[in-house]
Amino acid sequence: MNKATLTTASGHTWSTSINGSFEEVCAYFLGKRFSVGSYDETKPNEGFTLEQVTSLIYNDTQHKAL
Repeated sequence: MNKATLTTASGHTWSTSINGSFEEVCAYFLGKRFSVGSYDETKPNEGFTLEQVTSLIYNDTQHKAL
């Protein structure tokens, strides 16, 4: 399992585990939009926004940005 640390255009950052080569992981995440934000059980459809991933760090060693 590999580690990908993702950053969006607004600066939101998170890490996830994923299988795949550096090139495959970049193709999967970079430039794509993902839901980011916090979940509130009383308002399940609020608090999330779609943000574009603009940079990726793979296994804390390789970096790629748009």
